[in-house]
Amino acid sequence: MPLSGAKVLDEVKAGASLQSLADAHSMEDIVEAVFGMKQSLRFGVSSLDDAGLHRHAGIEPWSVAEIVGHALDADLTAHRIARALALGKRPDAPLPYGVAGDAAQARAQLLAAIRSSEERAAEARVLAAGGPTAPHPDLGELDARGWILFIALHDALHLHQAAAVVRTPR
Repeated sequence: MPLSGAKVLDEVKAGASLQSLADAHSMEDIVEAVFGMKQSLRFGVSSLDDAGLHRHAGIEPWSVAEIVGHALDADLTAHRIARALALGKRPDAPLPYGVAGDAAQARAQLLAAIRSSEERAAEARVLAAGGPTAPHPDLGELDARGWILFIALHDALHLHQAAAVVRTPR
């Protein structure tokens, strides 16, 4: 079974460390897991009209647009952290923790941001294992590859959140 963000999320919830999962997989597998999550984000965003993207529902505080925007903001920051670590530098960008994405983003903007995130993922294929680490607030120390795998896990987590908003009756 190929590596996926959902599988990584399940394994981390079961007690595995994200870094150990990154160490156990090739960078190609990690990037493919990220691509799979981006494809899921694209399908979800494409399936909703603007009202559906911006609707607040149930106990979830964010709309789908805010959830996806947050995931994409975290993706950008995780890539910056991974690039800094790959160059042996300390990252200077904190992860946007608990910050909703831009509520006003339209479908076209979200889809363009997903395309940009896929381009970043493709460029990350060259990251080697090992090297310096930087801490994630919940997941511990991660090297550059661990930060890229974090993107797949994070997307999977927020896809579940977005699905809950969509499934909530109007």
